[in-house]
Amino acid sequence: MRSMVVAFCAVIALSIAAPAMAADPADGAKAASAPAVREPADNAPITFEEYRDWRLAAMERRLSEIEVQLSAADLPAPCKARLEETRAYYKWLANLPEAERDKRFRERFERIDANHDGVIDAAERAAWRERQRAYYGGRGGSRQPASAPTPDGKKDTAAPPASTKH
Repeated sequence: MRSMVVAFCAVIALSIAAPAMAADPADGAKAASAPAVREPADNAPITFEEYRDWRLAAMERRLSEIEVQLSAADLPAPCKARLEETRAYYKWLANLPEAERDKRFRERFERIDANHDGVIDAAERAAWRERQRAYYGGRGGSRQPASAPTPDGKKDTAAPPASTKH
């Protein structure tokens, strides 16, 4: 029974970590209810506007996924707590004033746009994914608190503090 709970939590952890791993619109699958967001071709550069639109759609999709996961009757308490923390973060981000949210998206966009030419190309997306995988320990790694340093060494002070409840 204990191994089943551990396996279930691992599946939940993967579903939480995967969307946060790399902000890459070329990798995400669109949900039917998500707004239409142009998915760039593999090598097409991504503008800030496309990146922002993708992040907003991904946020809505992830909130829907979390609601479904939280509706499971047999959800272990640690998994439920982590899902609720993640949901609170996404709701907090969604409720920020548009200018503040865009500022945060712009900061992330500029960290991904290594050559600062105003677009994210395929090589920059690949490099960002690798930094994210290294930082989060691969697909199955545990996510650091929201206020932990980002892969480029900068601290994300814009995020709400991680929950101290256990």
